[in-house]
This record gives sequence, C-alpha cells and structure tokens, in this order.
Amino acid sequence: MRHLMLVVTLAIAMSLALVAGAAAQSSSVTVPLATQNGSGVSGTATLTAVGNQTQVVINVTGEPAGGSEPEHIHVGSCPGVGAVKYPLASVVNGTATTTVNVALSALQTGGFAINLHKSAAEISVYIACGNIPAAAAATTTSSTPATTPSTGGGALATSGETALPLAIIIAGGLLVVSVAGRRRAA
Repeated sequence: MRHLMLVVTLAIAMSLALVAGAAAQSSSVTVPLATQNGSGVSGTATLTAVGNQTQVVINVTGEPAGGSEPEHIHVGSCPGVGAVKYPLASVVNGTATTTVNVALSALQTGGFAINLHKSAAEISVYIACGNIPAAAAATTTSSTPATTPSTGGGALATSGETALPLAIIIAGGLLVVSVAGRRRAA
C-alpha cells in the first residue's frame, strides 16, 4: 500500500511538471484584420509559436468568390505598411495557413503587420490589414501570456516563467507528504 502511494504521488508530480512545461511553451496571438479600401474583407490572423517558427492561420470573410489573395508579413504598420518581410500562402476560400521561419517573439516587437492584397495582378491594392502587437500589448489565446525574457533585475516573473518551477515545488511537496505518511504508518 505504501509503495502504491509513492508511485501514485510520483506519477502525479511528473504529470504536473509535463503539463506546466507544455503550457509554458505554447503561445498564440490573434491579430484582427480590418477592411482596407472598402473591400469588405476582414477577419483574423492567429500566430502560434511552434518552437523557433511561427504558424500563421488566416480566416477572413467577404472574400470574392473564386478569389486568391496574396498576403505577407510586412515591416511597419497599417495602413501604410513597408517592405515584405515574410511571404505567406495566399488566402483561398477564406483561409490560409503558413509556417514562417521566425520565432513569434521576434514578430511581437510592434514593427510588423499582416497585409492582404486584392490579387497577384493588383498587388498594390490592400484589402485587409492588421498590426502584430508588441509582446506586452499582445492578446494571447493560450493559458500562458506572451512574455519577454526576464532580465534578472528583481522583477516579478510572469506565469509563463513560473509554471514549471511551481509544478516542481508542488511535486516535491507531494513527495514529502507521501514519505511522511509512509513513515507514520511504519
């Protein structure tokens, strides 16, 4: 019985550590895409951290039937975006998914926007645009907020930085309680 209690406690502790670690690594930001130039096209771009890359999922409404709209991550902000920084797959039937070779945190500097173009032939006509917010202002859709690296300057850590250590502390506490219970029973 005591051995079973110890095994269960360790299993719970390891599960908590794994869940906390996974939560600390996942982060998503939703960017609203506003209509430009009276196009009637609007929607969202969801940017999700995938290791050192970012998956960009676009969902729009108001797209013309049979349309294919090129889209990019541009330097700058809406409506007057600058140069293309990262090309994205064209939107077809209201959606597109692209994985770009850049970390989400590198896009969350406040210096990038996602821009949809009317067509390849009319690339200079913008139909929807959304600014990728800086990390501090980002709206996250995961259980862990987007964070900037800790500088060690005495600031409080955010929940993304404390999830794994907290799980380890809880696991250690459960182990101590289990061992103490085992000794009491002996």
